[in-house]
Amino acid sequence: MHLYFERNPSAKTDSTILSLSWMGKVPEETPADSGWKLDRSNYYQEGWLASGNVHGIVGVTFTTCHYRNVGSSPPRMNFNLRGHRSEVILVRWNEPYQKLATCDANGIIFVWIKYEGRWSIELINDRNVQVTDFSWSHDGRMALICYKDGFVLVGSVAGQRFWSYMLNIEGSTVTCGVWTPDDQQVYFGTSSGQIVVMDINGAMVTTVTLQDSVEIVAMAWSCEKFKMDENDTGDEIGDDLLLTRPPAARETPGEKTSVLAVYFQSGEMHFMQTYYDLSPTIVTTGMTACKMEWSNSGDILCVGGLAHSGTTCACSALCFYTETGTLRYSATIPNCHRQVSALTWGHNDKRLFVATGSAVHVAWVSKSISTLQFLSKINISAAVRHESNLQQLPLPPRLRHLVGNLFSTTIKGYIPDPYKLRDFAVQHPPLLERLYCTMIRTGDDFSTSATYTLFLEYLGGLVPLLKGKRTSKIKPEFVIYDPKITNDTAAQPASNSSGSPSDTEPSSPDEDLCASPRMQHKRRNLRRRRRLRPWAVQGSPPKPAAISDSGMWDSDVLPQELHMAEVTSNIWGTRFKVVGVAAYLPNNLGQVNYKTSLLHLQPRQMAIVISELRDDLQPEKDTAFISRNFSDDDDKEEETETMMTTTKKR
Repeated sequence: MHLYFERNPSAKTDSTILSLSWMGKVPEETPADSGWKLDRSNYYQEGWLASGNVHGIVGVTFTTCHYRNVGSSPPRMNFNLRGHRSEVILVRWNEPYQKLATCDANGIIFVWIKYEGRWSIELINDRNVQVTDFSWSHDGRMALICYKDGFVLVGSVAGQRFWSYMLNIEGSTVTCGVWTPDDQQVYFGTSSGQIVVMDINGAMVTTVTLQDSVEIVAMAWSCEKFKMDENDTGDEIGDDLLLTRPPAARETPGEKTSVLAVYFQSGEMHFMQTYYDLSPTIVTTGMTACKMEWSNSGDILCVGGLAHSGTTCACSALCFYTETGTLRYSATIPNCHRQVSALTWGHNDKRLFVATGSAVHVAWVSKSISTLQFLSKINISAAVRHESNLQQLPLPPRLRHLVGNLFSTTIKGYIPDPYKLRDFAVQHPPLLERLYCTMIRTGDDFSTSATYTLFLEYLGGLVPLLKGKRTSKIKPEFVIYDPKITNDTAAQPASNSSGSPSDTEPSSPDEDLCASPRMQHKRRNLRRRRRLRPWAVQGSPPKPAAISDSGMWDSDVLPQELHMAEVTSNIWGTRFKVVGVAAYLPNNLGQVNYKTSLLHLQPRQMAIVISELRDDLQPEKDTAFISRNFSDDDDKEEETETMMTTTKKR
């Protein structure tokens, strides 16, 4: 077995990721005569990665294991789903029905469904109690919900409640729940080390104590997550046969025996055949704060957590176990010392997604012994460091192409390079890809201190692109700053290159606490600029200025010095001009005209004219272009036109 971690610095977001889930991509249009049938060789090549973060946003991002753009990529590769008002702690795909369930810290559950290219909320469940676990049945028809107060519920995928029960467990809570492979029983793990077994009809079966007063953190069966193969049983949601079918009707002939993995807070794991297994295999992981998940084939269990070795600092590690509890492979995540917050398998066990804080690490999984050619390609790609340097290697084109495949990324998206934010802002995206952005305002909207930041949505987070500011209190006029970090911003005098604090920098955190909010903001900006200055003096490649030490995109470091464009307006706020101020932009970038009727008797009409920016054409400055002033005739003409429209309607 072997793991290869991608080098993708863009696979991060601006907040901590708490949960991950992956689902294969179903074609947008299916044949009407024969329907869609599972093709495992092609179905798992592309998919969607769902993530939930502490900002209450659910990210749905397109992934593919193709080395290059072989398949047909969707027109939109990222969705930021909003609706939760607290941190999203659980995301769970339902592959058979192509639905997504999300749970937040307040106990609100949303079930999302994709319709006409957009994700919308289909179902809402709110008991005002925190949810500890959510699990779909293996056929996708039922959902199991566990609450912190001991209340458990089983319902259908359509929102119908089958049964509910309040578990009276003294001094403990329900921490997790799982379906058996045949979907005939449900197991509940408690904080007191017990497993509560109930059947599909809600009847109590038994309670078994595994470890006294040791919390069960998670449970998982070594079986396929979902039964994607179509059957001809003809059962429908809500039928009585769904709850009374015997186990033999659900089992496949020759199906292997599944193993239940139970992880305790102490770091131990039990590998059990059933809940009454008297001699389970006990494994000590030696890690803390672990997350675990079986591969889709059910032969490998991945456990990720913090590994402590002696006096050295803890590092993020992954351990892979077989069904018998034997350690098959272990690896550490490169340059990572943070807690593993989530992990999930994808692409038919060819990829492993691991979240540590705000970053997502993607590992290429090879269950067999890696070939010497593959290991050589890894060493060559590590020495080359960048795909553009491959042309300098004295290798045949075929071998050079194979090495270049290692530079491809699984998580797709058109993400800017922090060094080249200006180029990203003025160039159009490749092919037909759509970019969806969010504008966030800080400060009073009617004052000149109000700033606006344009963010690009990606992986459930926001990537800062441009920053603007209002320049007039009377008219809606703005200035857009150049996002490129200049040498003046990065330069530092030789006297401060050693990193010694200056007189204006506070010597202790207490000074910041006593200062006003405005002074605190100025001092934070001053520290950020000083951290950038030594890079320009030393001449070494700087760390991306838009990324902080915690790996989060920070909009505060976007410069507000050079003007890139300006937005001018007339006194009525109905005509706008976007004027290019920088030398690399044309004068006339676009115009926006509003046409409104008196007393708003008719809906607004808006006309937008945008100039195309092309790489092969140099911008030409038009000397006859009037950038700032709107003539009074234009305003009078517009006012007369509005009055005439109102008079005709009367």
